[in-house]
Amino acid sequence: MQIARRRSDALLGRESESESAGGFISTTRIFKTAIAGLFLSLGLVAAAPAAHAACLDHILQAEKEAGVPSGLLLAVALVESGQSISSEAYAVNVKGTAHFVSTPTAAAKYLRDPKGNLRQNVTAGCMQLSLSDHKAAFHPVEKIVDPKENVQYAARMLARLRATAGSWAAAVARYNGGSGKTAHAYACKVRSNLVSLNSVNASLIDGNGCSDEESTAVTPRTRRVYQSATTEPVG
Repeated sequence: MQIARRRSDALLGRESESESAGGFISTTRIFKTAIAGLFLSLGLVAAAPAAHAACLDHILQAEKEAGVPSGLLLAVALVESGQSISSEAYAVNVKGTAHFVSTPTAAAKYLRDPKGNLRQNVTAGCMQLSLSDHKAAFHPVEKIVDPKENVQYAARMLARLRATAGSWAAAVARYNGGSGKTAHAYACKVRSNLVSLNSVNASLIDGNGCSDEESTAVTPRTRRVYQSATTEPVG
């Protein structure tokens, strides 16, 4: 089972909405009106926090709460969502096309097709969680795009993987659902991000066979925020 997937395309798109002749409201419009009410009840239409804080602050807090070594979840997020994760809080990838929006309401709309059915091949949020694999963990499913819910779930999942796999290195390799060379390459990317963050926890992942080219270019701002918030507990 693929646990989390990453896509690189970054095309912003919007679903079209049509109305039937004669002024009757279409099924799509009815669904969108209904889902808007759901968003209101969930508080998903509130003004979105700064995107950087929405991901980064929640990641740093979730690491502490779940007992994940400092920087490890952040390094995974940097592989999943990009160098600064500053614009990815509400990123939703649909069948290889990434949509970057500024509110959870807008992001949640990409989870369903015009008929209201959950889409396949969707990854969402700071940690780019697979909707198909993890929808049952979010009630309602729209909460998967909430940065705090998204990140906390990913932190708990990484901790569970460590418990079953026996090491943080093995847990990281399994996070993306790959195996063999794919899993090793993923772990190398995470390790390189830890090195770029100047995290001592890079030592948790064996660098043998890793290339220096694996690293994401971590932005200075992300590095500064991380370094100012951590005391580097090693798991």
